[in-house]
Amino acid sequence: MPIPAESDVQAMLADFHVRLRQVVDDAWQEWLELPGRGRFVFLARVRACMVFEFIARRAIAEFEGDEHIRVLTKRQTVQFLFRDCVLVRFKKSNDKGIGSNIETQAVLDFIDPQRTIPGLVPDIMRVEVCYRPDDLGIDLSEVAVVARSRHKRVWAYPINKAEPIADVVPLPLRGPDDTPPIVEPRQPKPDEKTQD
Repeated sequence: MPIPAESDVQAMLADFHVRLRQVVDDAWQEWLELPGRGRFVFLARVRACMVFEFIARRAIAEFEGDEHIRVLTKRQTVQFLFRDCVLVRFKKSNDKGIGSNIETQAVLDFIDPQRTIPGLVPDIMRVEVCYRPDDLGIDLSEVAVVARSRHKRVWAYPINKAEPIADVVPLPLRGPDDTPPIVEPRQPKPDEKTQD
């Protein structure tokens, strides 16, 4: 299938954006809370693998049983087919803003718009939900839906964090008191020592 139109993908995934973002945010938080995570020699590699594992587990739990989503578990990965039209996989993004991966046959089938994925109809729209850690590795600088053509980011749109459910009501500023408070010194008890 040719590269999908951003508006088509966004329309198909609109009802799922909050859930997609929550899966990524919760997996990232799980990584941050992992005891001893700084002890790894190959921290970036371990982090990518661990966060993917956390995302996969959470996404399967979140989307399994939803009548609009099919969970497609494969040998080393998992993908999600939304409304039988949009195939999504979760990835850590590289410097180009596309999913970082080793080019296996399955990866080539997914990232090359001219190829078809075995077992799926040819006109499935394929996109990645990519997360990018910030420079310090303590927060996410971006979570986005990304369309790619092999090694090039064609388009992307961010999945922002959910808006707060309740409105934040500002409290009125407190001005100075009209009259200062009156402080009544307490009388010492008979057996209490006092400073002279």
